[in-house]
Order: sequence, then structure tokens, then C-alpha cells
Amino acid sequence: MGLNGNAVFPTSVWDGDSGSRDSDDGNQSGPTWHDWVRAVDEIVALQTRVNNNAEGVNDDAIDSVGTVESVSGLSVVEKGDGALHKTVLTLADVELISNDNTTDGAQATKKLYTFPEGHIVILGAHQVYPIAGFVATTGGTAGYSNTSQFGVGVGSTEVPAGVGLATTEENMCAETQVDLVAASSTPAESSVNSALVPLDGSAAAIAVWLNTSTLADGDHGPLPDVLTINGTITINWVNIGND
Repeated sequence: MGLNGNAVFPTSVWDGDSGSRDSDDGNQSGPTWHDWVRAVDEIVALQTRVNNNAEGVNDDAIDSVGTVESVSGLSVVEKGDGALHKTVLTLADVELISNDNTTDGAQATKKLYTFPEGHIVILGAHQVYPIAGFVATTGGTAGYSNTSQFGVGVGSTEVPAGVGLATTEENMCAETQVDLVAASSTPAESSVNSALVPLDGSAAAIAVWLNTSTLADGDHGPLPDVLTINGTITINWVNIGND
């Protein structure tokens, strides 16, 4: 390592050299201002690297993360790196607009997040919603009934018309049943992921969809309704590479 004041972490680890010190010569003299400047530079470099560990979307970057969608009430906390990463999505009064599909019930869906491009393995995922985590704004006979029952899951594709959720509509967090009482959900609801199957995002990056679908046609009337949602979705994932 050269005798200079430039921090090079993380490409190499500082060996003690500075503008006035060469560790290979076995110097024993007291530190000079060159040593202090280099030490401070190394600390700043380390702190910056740790602070920025959740930055970047390059599929082969060790600190690669996904992109959170611009959704009112949605926030994200990223922990770890591309080799072992945790994404925590918090929903605070996030609104989903339902769409009635006659005899196929009603569905409401929203894209929350997109992983970096590449093959993604979900190591573990969890969704949790407190009591009153789901509130039907309209309720009654026009939209969701006040006692509507619907499934909620997290998947890599959005839910189409069809009663209930299946396959890639719930392959991150399995469907959990939500029951409304006076148009508000009770009790608290949660679920985890099922099989750990690699998701091929090499051609197009994998998205995270929050999906809901009523369990019977009578759970929803003919008009759109608004589901207001509060809860947390936690996804532990690995980007194992791109084609």
C-alpha cells in the first residue's frame, strides 16, 4: 500500500501506512499528522461503506437492493447485502382499489417493490396485520360487505379475476384469510412463505405484489371499494446471479 492519505477500504485493508510511515520498515516513532489524517480517512471510509450498505441496484453488486414503488403510505427499510438481504415494507394506510368481477368475486392488488434483476431466492417472508389492519371504506352492499371474507397474500404476480389466490399470487407469503366485522378486520392476521423456489428475474426483474381476493361472490357488491391497509411485510432474500 502506498504512502498516501487515501483510504482504499473495502478493496483492501489498511496496513498502517501513511504519508510519513511505511509499516514494512518497522517504524516505532510516535504518530505524525499524516498518521492521524490516514486513520480518520479509514474510519470515514468504513462508516460510509456501512451506511451505504443498502445502496445500489446492480444485480452483481454485493450491496444490491430492489426499488420500492411510489405508493402513498409505503416505506421500506433495507438490511444486509445482496448475498443475504432483508427488506421490510411497512404499510401505513396504504389504499387498494377493488374491482368486482361478477361471479369471480372482487380483487384488489398493488405492486410494492421490485427486486434487482437476477435469480431471486426467498429465504423467508412474513406478512402481519394488526386488528383493524384492513378497513373497507365503503362497505355495505355497494363494495365489500361489512362481514366480507377475503384472502391476502404476497406474490410475484398480480391477482387476476378469480375467487381466492393461487400459485405465484401467493408464492412469497401464503394466503391468509381476513374477516371483516363492521367493515374492519379482526383478529390480527399473519402468514409466512411456502416452498423456497428460485424466481427467475433474469429477463425481467421480479416484483412484489400485495394481492387480495374475496372468497365468495357475495363478499363484494358491483361497485369499486377502497381497502385501507396497515401492516408489515418482511422478505429475506438472496440474489444468486443473473444470466
